[in-house]
Amino acid sequence: MDSHQQEWQAELDYLGKKLCHPNVLNLIGYCREDYHRLVVYEFTRQGSLEDQLFRRGSYLGTLTWDQRINIITGAAKGLAYLHSSEANVIYCGFKSSSILMDSNYNAKLYKFGPAKDAPQDGKSHVSTEVICSDGYTAPEYIATGHLTTRSDMYSFGVVLLETMTGRHCLDMNRPQHEQILTKFAKPYLKSKEGILRIMDPRINGN
Repeated sequence: MDSHQQEWQAELDYLGKKLCHPNVLNLIGYCREDYHRLVVYEFTRQGSLEDQLFRRGSYLGTLTWDQRINIITGAAKGLAYLHSSEANVIYCGFKSSSILMDSNYNAKLYKFGPAKDAPQDGKSHVSTEVICSDGYTAPEYIATGHLTTRSDMYSFGVVLLETMTGRHCLDMNRPQHEQILTKFAKPYLKSKEGILRIMDPRINGN
């Protein structure tokens, strides 16, 4: 079984058997025939958070501050559920493209291919080959290969910054000191005035 088949199977295993929460995408069904694989999810009218923040198009409006708060709060609830004893999952793929939204901008987490069962029996981490999602991956995980729920929390922080600033976590089209969002934003996060300076200007001060 190649890596794509493994991720497809993991997606089915988690969504089909284990996970049930308002902020986790609902699996409707799937089909596999030879090398052809199909997964059917509930309809998410508003697309992904990445689409709404960065892929501007005529059918997309600017997310209001209230909508952003609703989305990021829902995503946080979904992540908290995954980390709970009920689900016991390290998501391992938290990023703006893995947050879909229904017609009311309620967040739905999906893409569970990279997910891992959280450590048990007193173990502190899961050791894996490092899977990098550029800009979202916790530095400690890259350095050690030790995966914990805190790895997901780092990724959540990056998505929170993207939602606040309207900037992608990595943007090579910006000046060099602004290309990596976490490094650019860190000095501004020490005060309310600093935070306001890096907020997405499309919110128009709201």
